[in-house]
Amino acid sequence: MLAATLWPFNPFPRNEVRWLTEANGISFGNAGLVISEEPLRTEENLTQQSCTLELLLRPAAVKSLYTILSFYTPKHPEQFLLRQWTDGLLISHDFADDRSKIKRKKIDVDHAFEAGKTLLLTIVSGPNGTVVYKNGRPAKAFRTFTVLPKELSGQIVMGTSPVEYQPWLGEIRGLALYSNGLTPAQVFEHYKAWTDGPGVDPSEPDTVALYRFTEGAGNRLHNTANAGPDLEIPKNFTVPHKTVLASPEKEFHPTWEYVKDIVLNVAGFLPLGFVVCAYLVLGRSRCKAMVLTIFAAGMLSMAIEVLQAYIPRRVSGTTDIITNTLGATLGAALARPGAVRRFLGVLGRDTVS
Repeated sequence: MLAATLWPFNPFPRNEVRWLTEANGISFGNAGLVISEEPLRTEENLTQQSCTLELLLRPAAVKSLYTILSFYTPKHPEQFLLRQWTDGLLISHDFADDRSKIKRKKIDVDHAFEAGKTLLLTIVSGPNGTVVYKNGRPAKAFRTFTVLPKELSGQIVMGTSPVEYQPWLGEIRGLALYSNGLTPAQVFEHYKAWTDGPGVDPSEPDTVALYRFTEGAGNRLHNTANAGPDLEIPKNFTVPHKTVLASPEKEFHPTWEYVKDIVLNVAGFLPLGFVVCAYLVLGRSRCKAMVLTIFAAGMLSMAIEVLQAYIPRRVSGTTDIITNTLGATLGAALARPGAVRRFLGVLGRDTVS
């Protein structure tokens, strides 16, 4: 049981980020992470309500859910997420409503990615909505979805989600942020600059951050704009701000996969509850044996979940503690003293004979 829930037990896996040799950029393997040394900060008195994000990338696969880029703040851990779902692009951001309750809004662009194909994604957002460009051309517009410049601030995390294991496979060759909304003509000009040379000019007005990935070696990616921190390639891979014992509310997902996990967690601890309670009931009252069994199963499950917080590929949550304990409770309920004694009696006679 411990092997299944804690495998692979490696709290410090190697960070699978490598410099490209045939072009400027870096590649992300099965577990790759790039993170900013300090939070990217926008000016508090910024009057513009528009912003632009450019990302030159080349996905290696179109099979699952991956997080490519995010901006983390302690108040809003998933403030802005740019993700890949099979071949589609997902963009989401968290915001506080009128009651200060955190809500999430998202948009998607179908068939945005092709495995092995280089793509410049340009996301221009302002008061009139958001436009997503592919290779300098408009792909889709969203009138009711707006990203504010302040949402593209905080700690930059590339290659996985800042709070859970969602590794992205592929290459990133450029990243730029602007505190204005680029015009369609500027978007196309930037596309030509990224694809025909080392990238856009760092002295361009309203440039907040610009990473052209021209270093070719080392563990630091320099921000060639005046504002903003450098990026770092850590030696080991980790989920930077993984939640320890996440609440059931945060873990809930209305999917069949979630239901499957619930069923497996209940079923997995049912035999344990039966065996432990069957042993304890021989020398104690059934009520006391059940209480001890449930307590032991709950403590075991909690220990597993705490340990999983230090294993990047595993999830640490309270939902598993609840479902594991429920499974052990059902198993203990099946361990009737009379049935256990009869079973042991039959077993003893068979052994003697």
